[in-house]
Amino acid sequence: MSRRIPRLLRAFAILLAVAGAVDPAITSERQSRPVVSVVAADSDAAPLAGAVARQLAAGFTVIPAPFAGGAAATVLVGDRLPASTAELAAPAFAVVPAPSGAAVAVERVEAPASAPYQARTAILASARATGAAGRTLEVALHLGGVVIDRVRRRVATNDEVDRVALTFVPMATGAVPLRVTAAIDSLPPTAAADVLVSVSETRRAVLFYDPRPSWMSTFVRRAIEGDPRFAITSRVVTSRNASTDAGQPPASLDDLATLDLYDVIVVGAPESLSARDVAGLDAFMRRHGGGVVLLLDEKASGPYETLAAVRDWAGTTSGIPIPVDPVVPDGRLRSDEITWPDRLPAGAEAVARSVPRSGDTLKSRPVIWRSAVGAGRLVVSGALDAWRTRDSTASAFDEFWRSTIAATADAAAPAVGIHLSQSVMRPGASVDLTVTLRGPALAALASGQAVSASVSAALESPGGSAAVRLWPAGPIGRFRGSFRAPSAAGTYRVGVLGDGARAEAPIVVSADAAPASEGEGDLIRAFVLSRGGSAITASRLATLPAALERAVRPATRREEWHPMRSAWWIIPFALALCAEWWWRRRRGLA
Repeated sequence: MSRRIPRLLRAFAILLAVAGAVDPAITSERQSRPVVSVVAADSDAAPLAGAVARQLAAGFTVIPAPFAGGAAATVLVGDRLPASTAELAAPAFAVVPAPSGAAVAVERVEAPASAPYQARTAILASARATGAAGRTLEVALHLGGVVIDRVRRRVATNDEVDRVALTFVPMATGAVPLRVTAAIDSLPPTAAADVLVSVSETRRAVLFYDPRPSWMSTFVRRAIEGDPRFAITSRVVTSRNASTDAGQPPASLDDLATLDLYDVIVVGAPESLSARDVAGLDAFMRRHGGGVVLLLDEKASGPYETLAAVRDWAGTTSGIPIPVDPVVPDGRLRSDEITWPDRLPAGAEAVARSVPRSGDTLKSRPVIWRSAVGAGRLVVSGALDAWRTRDSTASAFDEFWRSTIAATADAAAPAVGIHLSQSVMRPGASVDLTVTLRGPALAALASGQAVSASVSAALESPGGSAAVRLWPAGPIGRFRGSFRAPSAAGTYRVGVLGDGARAEAPIVVSADAAPASEGEGDLIRAFVLSRGGSAITASRLATLPAALERAVRPATRREEWHPMRSAWWIIPFALALCAEWWWRRRRGLA
């Protein structure tokens, strides 16, 4: 025993020396802290991004930038999406600022690019009110600093978007800048957005074509004849070789070159149309992008059914006029006899529906509906005798058809379409321009073959013009470009020449221009939901680490450990040798 202990100590020391020379490696798997990328939407979100990073520091490795290749998750901070989402790793979470008190923003303003002189023009504004439940939202339309329309609504929730309809009647031609403001409880406006409407005396060309006399078509025509927005041409076929004309209408509807003169074609008694007429209307919508309104006054079959894409019809007759309410409120119609498709065509939407009376078994039916036909729009009315009850005290017959035909005309594609990312801007602002040439675009769509198209654009001012370069973008006939707004305030025009036609769009440069502050809260929530995450407010920031832990699996990595590369192995080596020497010395062993 006295000799075994020193041998063991010596063997241990030799083993350590051999291990030091061989340098063995030990492989092990370890869990690493997940890497989380924290991305601030803009500089205003930087303080909140710092708070998020501190909250996650205990359990995660935080990188304050997009890191698609190595991050286990992404946390977006702010109320907007970053410019590029391709670099964001999934799953993605969002931390949005918590509303502090009542706030309001004008997120979107929808206005026609052009409007007729002295005709009522609708402006639709979307205002988001946060933290204002139970309070009053006031949205106003200003022209030259004067309020010309105002709408007040009660806010029901603490995050609510209200779509408000405002109107104005332009009393002068030219570029008319308008401002929409929003406020809570009639306090000074806290949000504003500018929009520009080009007012002209140009009128929409509408053709009324009746293959036989129709009372419905007659009274719809009378309803819009006094509206300055429309220039009316009509043809009523009274017998085989006779007709009553106003203006110079086409003899039939199969001549596309003649139909190109019109924006909307209203057809009375469509069941009397020939197959060639129906083919002409179809080509008018698909190749011209125009609108067609079919006014049924009896339930009968005919070639028009292929245009309406309806095979089976249903209907009812009542001794008491049946109320027919527009989906977008603009006055109620009444009709003793109505018809509707057994099934709405694919993609169609109701314009007006029947209103069941108390104790009536009749359900709400799409009596008037619209659908897209190529680039055009088709409206079909099944209120067969609504003209009988058009008295203004019981029906809004005139107002309904004026607004319906105006909307159909506005949807018609112009020969040269101009879309600007903003029409009222600050000096030096960047503006995106999109140009669509109707002819080449629709010809390529109809034939399926490439069609040549040339286009040029320029920013025009009293001092001259500057060319705007355009590049093909997307479908044939569509071009895009960009330019900088002039440094001097004033009114300018963007002129576009293409496919033998010219179009202009005005812009206004102003130092106090206010763009719509379109929020992206709903878009952020949809984005993170699609990436397997969720959105939380800053007030619930403490719940973010737990949510990340549930969504992110801890990463494991294989590591090689070389124990003999540490100097600490010298200590047990020296102790073993010293202990062996001391043991032998004490026992008097050689």
